[in-house]
Amino acid sequence: MALPLRGSTRLLSGALLAALALSGCTAADAGPDASPGTRKEGGTLVFYAAPNPAFDPRQSYGWLNRALSDSLLDKDPATGRFLPWLATKWEHNPDQTEFTFHLRTDASFSDGVRVDAAAVKANFDGVRKDLAAGGGWYVRGQFEHYVETKVVDEHTVAVRFAKPNPSFLTTAATSQLAMLSPRSFSIPLEKRRTEFVASGPFVVEKYVRDERLVLKRRPDYTWGSALATHQGKAAIETIEVRLVAEPGVREGALASGEAQIAETPTVEGSALLEQQGNKLYWNATVGIPYSLQPNFTKPLVRDIAVRRALLRAIDRQELSASVTGKVAPPATSVITRTLNGYRDFSALLKYDPAGARKILDDAGWRAGADGIRVKDGERLHLVVTGAAEDKTIQDAMVLIKDQAKAVGIEITIKPETGIGPTWWQTGADLWFSGNRSAEADVLRKMYQNAGTKAQPWLYEKSSEVSPQGQRLQEVLQRQAVETDTAERDGLLAEAQKILIEDAVNIPLVEHASGFVAAAPQVRGLRLDGLSNLVVYDAWLDT
Repeated sequence: MALPLRGSTRLLSGALLAALALSGCTAADAGPDASPGTRKEGGTLVFYAAPNPAFDPRQSYGWLNRALSDSLLDKDPATGRFLPWLATKWEHNPDQTEFTFHLRTDASFSDGVRVDAAAVKANFDGVRKDLAAGGGWYVRGQFEHYVETKVVDEHTVAVRFAKPNPSFLTTAATSQLAMLSPRSFSIPLEKRRTEFVASGPFVVEKYVRDERLVLKRRPDYTWGSALATHQGKAAIETIEVRLVAEPGVREGALASGEAQIAETPTVEGSALLEQQGNKLYWNATVGIPYSLQPNFTKPLVRDIAVRRALLRAIDRQELSASVTGKVAPPATSVITRTLNGYRDFSALLKYDPAGARKILDDAGWRAGADGIRVKDGERLHLVVTGAAEDKTIQDAMVLIKDQAKAVGIEITIKPETGIGPTWWQTGADLWFSGNRSAEADVLRKMYQNAGTKAQPWLYEKSSEVSPQGQRLQEVLQRQAVETDTAERDGLLAEAQKILIEDAVNIPLVEHASGFVAAAPQVRGLRLDGLSNLVVYDAWLDT
């Protein structure tokens, strides 16, 4: 076993910050690794990754999704252009209620079933089934007005919606709407998290939960996306994935040569690994930045004064400079700057402890003897939860705790391992989390409640927690069916402003996605439109 590198400290040294300022983004910004050399076939890639209880692309995201599955389209992250993949061409009607896909004829799932029109219909119909079973989180809202998928002929399908769906193609170009073999939809969602059949360049040969995963290339794979730098089977024959929760162990495995890739290194560890000649790959997350998400079933965070004060009490510049580093600059909105419709609201996210104190004073929260505020005999005490296995999140929560205390808000940190959609069941008031999405319509998926409670931690009525709540619902619903880009962007900007002004979401910092450190002999890596690492084009220069 490799010796681990030292874990990250809460406050980074100036030397490390300087190193990070010169590093990291170059590999990702350049797109595909264009290192010179002759592509070589074969070999085993040893990949030290964080444990993940799911790799069904419909229920998770990450590099495994792209190794195992394909989508109808791809999207160039540099230009935003849609490109062919399982579909060779596509078109839609003017009001974007009907989308037609023309499929290539040579693609198949690893169980031998053809990727034909019937299979695509089964996938889109399968979304309905997943939603009815409580799944489909990543495409929730996209299929709210789904009518049908019609098989036009063996290799042509027409997908119809009752209302305009301007964000559909963007989602269709991500792993969140990757194609699965039709029989996968007969598997219960819980079991399907790791047991499904797809059409990607690799298949799972062996899986031992929280220990190891072995991927084998498909020798018959010939349908890579138009973004791929080669066509045909993958060069790497086997990917040996070691599932290790401790980031220091992952970093140590790469430093010692035991591994060729280490997933999500710490800020400190990534700087040291790069100094040793390894290469960093990352992009800013596409979606919702790291934020504090209120649990609106808890009384204290239903108090808008408490949320507004906490939003102003957080120094995002210090959080980035001291904990998360250059890969995670201060958030400037409730969506990332890489997403459609983004508007810079950094002026509403300024560090303002004096303003935070005034808000609490005006709301009747008085400082007690120890500085923590009290109102009607109740102490202003919030519980914040976050991923226990992510040291950066844990370090960030410690700093936020200190900053909140300075204005009289007491925070208890409650780390949880494997935390996810059921986070609210921990009893926490706030969840430190982010969300990856290729479309700004994610805001509707998160915060609309038009006739239904979209999330179990959400308000029954947005007007209960925000004086602008009714307007928020209106703009979220309108943008979802607005086909004029400028008009839609204006609605999305208004939604972002309301969410920040009323602290329905408390943005913190953007963060890196697809973040890995790779040995110099690993060539051909790139990141897709959701910032997932793509290993299909990779090869080993050994």
